[in-house]
Amino acid sequence: MRTLVDEFWQFSRFPAAQPVPSDLNAIVGNAMAVFQDRLRGIRVRERLAPDLPLVNVDPEQFKRVIVNLVDNAAEAMQDSPIKDLLVATSVSDVETVELAISDTGCGISREDRERLFLPYFSTKGRGTGLGLAIVNRILTEHNAVIRVEDNLPSGARFIIELPVRPAIAAEAPPAEIRV
Repeated sequence: MRTLVDEFWQFSRFPAAQPVPSDLNAIVGNAMAVFQDRLRGIRVRERLAPDLPLVNVDPEQFKRVIVNLVDNAAEAMQDSPIKDLLVATSVSDVETVELAISDTGCGISREDRERLFLPYFSTKGRGTGLGLAIVNRILTEHNAVIRVEDNLPSGARFIIELPVRPAIAAEAPPAEIRV
């Protein structure tokens, strides 16, 4: 009961994002460290693009997005004969980077995709149905979008498109200090 109350409280009083220039690959690494020894029996692969441009994100909130999606993927693969998890980053164009989390679990029906990010919707027999609603709220605050696709031959793929941080050259130089 306490966990349920905590989840409702966190959703209703979720802090505003404090974005800073961040390395998405480093955030992925920090998020995956949470799962050390917790993903036994799952083949975990990370395919992180080198030299990703910086993104303006709140690192802790974005870490929470990744942890939630990886946790959901692991649960979706519980009864799968093949358990593969792929976390990948890439540059999709000069203004956007992508983060993809793919699993070989049970997949998500077209009907469920429509409601997946709504508060209190869950395909599981347990939980509050707030995890993906929180993910959606965080991504909205970061001007990011998420889409869900089939991961053929089985499973689901969550793809987050995140705007690249504007070039530093466009910023004004610091003021000169005189003594």
